[in-house]
Formats: sequence, C-alpha cells, structure tokens
Amino acid sequence: MKPPALATLVASIFLCTATAQVSRSAATTTTVTEGSTTTHRSNVDGDSGQVYIYTGGSFLPGTSPATFTFLWDFVGRGGNSTGYITPLLFERVPGPFYTIYVVRAIGQGSSVAISSSPQTIPFNIVEGVTVTTNFEYTFGYVNAMVNASGQEVTMSSGTVDMDYPADSGPGVGGTKTLDTWVATGVGGITVALGTTFSGSGADFGWVNYYPIRTYSAQAQGAVGTQ
Repeated sequence: MKPPALATLVASIFLCTATAQVSRSAATTTTVTEGSTTTHRSNVDGDSGQVYIYTGGSFLPGTSPATFTFLWDFVGRGGNSTGYITPLLFERVPGPFYTIYVVRAIGQGSSVAISSSPQTIPFNIVEGVTVTTNFEYTFGYVNAMVNASGQEVTMSSGTVDMDYPADSGPGVGGTKTLDTWVATGVGGITVALGTTFSGSGADFGWVNYYPIRTYSAQAQGAVGTQ
C-alpha cells in the first residue's frame, strides 16, 4: 500500500486541529445564583460569630463558587458598623430527625462595613471542595475570620440585614426555591471541614427562637456547559 501523499497528511492534521479548537470553544460557563434578594430588611443580628445557612435552594452539580453578595445598610442590635464575613459551602445529608448540613468548604474571609448599596466579596475556596458534586450543596457564612482549621479567630456581630420569621415566596434561584435560612447561637463555633449543623443530632444547633429567617445575601457560582 502506498503511503498517503504529503498534502493528504497536512489536510488531516489541519482538520483534527480545527475540530479540537471548535470543541474547546463550545465549552462555556453559566452563572447561577442562590439565596435571597439583597434588599433592606428590618433587623441585624446582635450575637457575634454566628453561622448562617441558606436552606431554600441548592447549587447545580458542577458549580464553582465565585462571589458572595449581601446588603448591610444600618447598625443593628450589636452596635457595630464593621465586621467580618467568611463564606462557607455545605452539603445536605439525611439525619435521624432533621436534615444535617456538613461543612464541605471554607471561603476566604473579608472585613466588611455598612453600605447603602449591596456589596460583593470573593467566594474563594481556601479549604475543601471547589466544585459541587451533587444537587445537595448550598452555602452560608459566618460572622468571623477563621483559620485553615475552621477556628474563629476574630468575631463580629451581624453584618447582613435579615427578617424573622422568614419571608414568604421564592428565593432568587427561581420558583422552586424558598427565602429560608437558619442561624446558630452565639459564636466561638468551629466551622472545620466535616462540622455538622442541624436542629438536633449535630455538632451545633439552631437558635431556639425564630430559627427560620431571611437574610439579604446570595452566592454566585460558575457552571460549565457545552
């Protein structure tokens, strides 16, 4: 059998290269958002170092957290006008009585201050998973700066507007989501990878008054698509 002509080899190489370039260009990312609207609400938490978890929706599998957006536009019961936010990524798992939320990733902490407009900080993962693996992932935050082991090293009182009880209606993720959040009690809380939160049967529980609330916060992530 005769070897292929040089022109045929060149054409074949060009076709393979062009096909690979088209395949790469077809891969894009879509931004998804979960949480609640960043609008003025009637309260700001007074306790320091609390953890807050959005329970009304989930990220799509394959989501890479990107940013955390919130509104904090007045001094609350804690009397602070500056504070701290560290975004967290949680996975829902079944519990004996209540759903359990497990810390799967710790974000980069930020110092924040009151502003009349919504603010956005990075949701850069410093410890834990960087991409969600199923439909059971949600997000939250803690009013503290934490170290790589999840220990609170500097705490603050509330830094996000909130309502309690929770607002009715859907969250920002669409009609199948809710505007529901839960909050822990006062701080000194560990948010190390694997730490669990729930109504009972977990490392930390919810506050015992108006546990279901709405916080003016949401998280954005990038999902790869073809």
